[in-house]
Amino acid sequence: MNLFLNKLPNEFASALGSIDFAGRSFSKSEVQLALYVVIGLIVLILLLFLIGRIRDRSSIATEVIPQYEEIFEIETEIFETNPYKNDPDTYFEQSVLRTVTLTLIIGLREYLVKMAENASDQHKAMAAIAKHLEANEVLPIAFTQWNQSPIQGIAARIILNGKSRTALFGPSLAMAKASTKFPNEIAEAVERAHAAGQSVFVLAIDGLAYGVFCVSHRLQLIAATS
Repeated sequence: MNLFLNKLPNEFASALGSIDFAGRSFSKSEVQLALYVVIGLIVLILLLFLIGRIRDRSSIATEVIPQYEEIFEIETEIFETNPYKNDPDTYFEQSVLRTVTLTLIIGLREYLVKMAENASDQHKAMAAIAKHLEANEVLPIAFTQWNQSPIQGIAARIILNGKSRTALFGPSLAMAKASTKFPNEIAEAVERAHAAGQSVFVLAIDGLAYGVFCVSHRLQLIAATS
């Protein structure tokens, strides 16, 4: 404080003297002391202001940025083992239908790796179905003539019961055009899933719908970084 005050102009300091105020006389030393107090208060206010500014900048610099992870969950899995009752050749066990589904999606997985493409939400939902099936110890089988379309979904030729079959797996709206009328249980599941805002995929073999997977999608907070 003394160092600061010693820098006051000499002529200002020498001008300080006794003062009469409100009927009371203040000596020169009292006037100087009052001046010191005023200057000290000003310095204190300035310091508090600077500290506040520094804290504000620090809080901005350390602002927390949330990070989210996409979660795809299988909400519904339904299979119709024989949608065309009059033909025993159209019967497939649920284990076979799961195998066909996984086989088609494995082809998609290999395609995305080969083409170094970023997965779309549709691809991510299908990948979640593949993980679900693999977790239940389903294994893929051989396939040929595999291809995919963002609109139509996935198609391939697969040998089932000694015959080469055309297997399709794609969005329900496209599959409704690529197959015969859905069995009642599958149609009802599709309707409920659409009403809930879920992604819906239908499995068809030789034009008959055999299964449906309904997948929900949400964001989940996993971390917060500064």
